[in-house]
Amino acid sequence: MNLEELKELMPAKKKKFMNQELVDMINDAEVRGDFDGEFEKKVVSYSSILTQGRYKTSDYIAAVEFCTYYLSGDEQSEAYVKTFPDKVKKRVLEGRSAYATGAPSMYYSGQLVQAIMAQAQMNVRMRHYNKIDFAVETLFDLCTSKTSTDRIRMESADKLLTQLKEPETSKVELEIGIKKDESGQALEKKMLEMATLQRSMFENGANLMDLQKIEFKEGEPDEEIIDAEVE
Repeated sequence: MNLEELKELMPAKKKKFMNQELVDMINDAEVRGDFDGEFEKKVVSYSSILTQGRYKTSDYIAAVEFCTYYLSGDEQSEAYVKTFPDKVKKRVLEGRSAYATGAPSMYYSGQLVQAIMAQAQMNVRMRHYNKIDFAVETLFDLCTSKTSTDRIRMESADKLLTQLKEPETSKVELEIGIKKDESGQALEKKMLEMATLQRSMFENGANLMDLQKIEFKEGEPDEEIIDAEVE
């Protein structure tokens, strides 16, 4: 990557801050990690984060490198050592440990790294949206099937609630330019309410016959979508 390419690819508000030192930092990390071009793609892919906080671009690039190692399977300590080789070398030459106690964990827990991790996870969900949608529908079918056992219904309902839960982002606000289809939102709401009701009924002593009386209605978004009658 060269300077002109970096300026072209980064957010408009950050273009004037791009310089050769940052380009060298990206290229050095690319070679050091043998990322085969993937690292610079990630630097560009997550760059909207730079406009959502007061982050130095150099710190952002380092955080992306750390996350790249971590997401490839490295432990936090390994990712930390690989990301900051000069810092580690200096400490070792001074007769100290490679890093201060808890440094990798603290770095991982920082706002910038967590913002990148949240964005990376969202990108994965976007790439595999069809697979996730199929899994959710399968769980819903198991929840509502009259042939499912009591145990299968409850386990499926619990897993469905987990899948439909909003992803944890450590209070980091991300700009996601995707809108869910209105019908998809309605279906998701119906499935979530169904799973919640089934689990609540089970915890309050309902049996399989009670759960089978729950009906799933299509209806309009503003209509009641769940009927349950328990004797």
